[in-house]
Amino acid sequence: MSVILEIKNIDKHFGGIHVANHVSISVKKGEMSAIIGPNGAGKTTFFNLITGFIPSDDGTVIYEDQDITSEKPEKIVKLGMVRAFQVSSLFLEETVFDNVYLAALSNFRKNAKIFADRMAFKDAREHAGFILDKIGLSHCKDLKASELSHGDTKILDIAIALTLNPKILLLDEPTAGMAPDERIKMMHLLKELHEYFQLTTIFIEHDMDIVFGIAEIIRVLVQGQLIAEGPPDYIRQHETVIEAYLGKEVL
Repeated sequence: MSVILEIKNIDKHFGGIHVANHVSISVKKGEMSAIIGPNGAGKTTFFNLITGFIPSDDGTVIYEDQDITSEKPEKIVKLGMVRAFQVSSLFLEETVFDNVYLAALSNFRKNAKIFADRMAFKDAREHAGFILDKIGLSHCKDLKASELSHGDTKILDIAIALTLNPKILLLDEPTAGMAPDERIKMMHLLKELHEYFQLTTIFIEHDMDIVFGIAEIIRVLVQGQLIAEGPPDYIRQHETVIEAYLGKEVL
């Protein structure tokens, strides 16, 4: 598989704190990978750096052979690297369908003339219905977003991200705050979506059952530094990772 995303020596300080310590990774197209590490390890900061939410002090981000290091988040999304849970705020008093429809309509809006084009509205409506069906929320499409369970709210966030036709989907703790049955549901959903939409998926997660259950590659950040990366069996037995984060219980 070819490399779709390459991060070279990304570095970031906040005052005297080194939150990203010359991190370099190469992500292959179609890869399902996880980023793990203790709280404060720099995982979310790493996402912020590669998606343009905060500027890096050093290093480069190459997406599909294009340097996007200094690009704004909106441009990076248009190129195909989409971050769920930060794509947009939900309209809590609007229906589930309308939340996805409005996101789809925005994506179909190529120029100002789009609002005079009835086909754009039709296409966006059809696209929204398709996404809701694939993600399993069609049954509650007429509910207000505020009426959804915590788990379904996170699934709605992913639905909105999918309307933007991502090539790379970034997920920041997709199962946080979920009950055990919801976490299992999310794990199966992420695998299904990854395969159906032929995504490259990168997710931050603390639930090691999820991580070792679906990730093909696991990368471990500790104090802003990448200390290990590789397939699950390699990470599971990595002494430095065990000492720094996993402990013996995952063996």
